[in-house]
Amino acid sequence: MLYDKLKPHIKAKMIENSKEYESVNWLIDKLKNKNNYSDLTIDELRSVCTFGDVFYHDLTQSQLIWGEWLINK
Repeated sequence: MLYDKLKPHIKAKMIENSKEYESVNWLIDKLKNKNNYSDLTIDELRSVCTFGDVFYHDLTQSQLIWGEWLINK
């Protein structure tokens, strides 16, 4: 599951935000049902950035393509 591969600080922030925003639970369910970074939609990536406290403008093109900013390889 992709959720299990998340960087710890992103996962922790998402869990923290799930207490305030119910939509984070939808996102966590999506991550639990996908196996690969490439399976994520743009909307899901945007939501991960929002609720995982990642400023996506700071990510390089390579990071966005390969997902090293999000998951432990």
